[in-house]
Amino acid sequence: MQSIDKVKATGLARFTSLVYLYTGLGIAFWMICAQAIAKNTALSMALFQGMANHRIISLILMIGVPMGFISLCSRFATRSYFLTFLTYLGFLFTLSFIGVPIFYMYSAKSIIQTLTVTSAIFVVSAFIGFVTKKDLTKWSRTLMIGLISIIVVEAINLFIFKSTALMMLVSGIIIILFLFYIAFDSQNIKRIYQNNATSESLGAIALLASVNLVLDFINLFLSIIQIFGNNN
Repeated sequence: MQSIDKVKATGLARFTSLVYLYTGLGIAFWMICAQAIAKNTALSMALFQGMANHRIISLILMIGVPMGFISLCSRFATRSYFLTFLTYLGFLFTLSFIGVPIFYMYSAKSIIQTLTVTSAIFVVSAFIGFVTKKDLTKWSRTLMIGLISIIVVEAINLFIFKSTALMMLVSGIIIILFLFYIAFDSQNIKRIYQNNATSESLGAIALLASVNLVLDFINLFLSIIQIFGNNN
């Protein structure tokens, strides 16, 4: 019995390490892509002009395209690691477009400092979520309602009010919301492993499991730099 429990614990530890490895590499890839696009002035200016002239379409694309890649990742996860990996990279690349403005709005020092702070907060929240004995699944509905509400308020502010104060308030709420999301998604790693422990596609499933953690980190990072970042 002890040997079985030990094998399960070892398997979970390996799976968890793989998920966080993919998460770290995914965040690094996202930053590199965003910076590479930002260095291309012509592409960046075309991106900003398109976003300014077609705000609704841009918003739909920035949300819809990454979500489409996530859906593909979910479909491929039990079929092909290679296809899952390709769609994972596609997800990160399309998501990197929302990170392009930070390289124009904030100094390199501010970006590095914010990355450091975000990483520290992420590690603490992930650790708490992973080790806590409390079942966090009950948070699922509340977190989803909070996320939808934030998206709606952001959209209203973007198209109607255009208030900097409201934007800062929303960013503060997003920070709190995604602290809970990080804990929730970290605990969810255990459930994902338990449901797929015997699967031959654990590598691809680990990629899929890291998607939510990458999104948590990016949202947390963008909100923190929006409030505390030094304008370039």
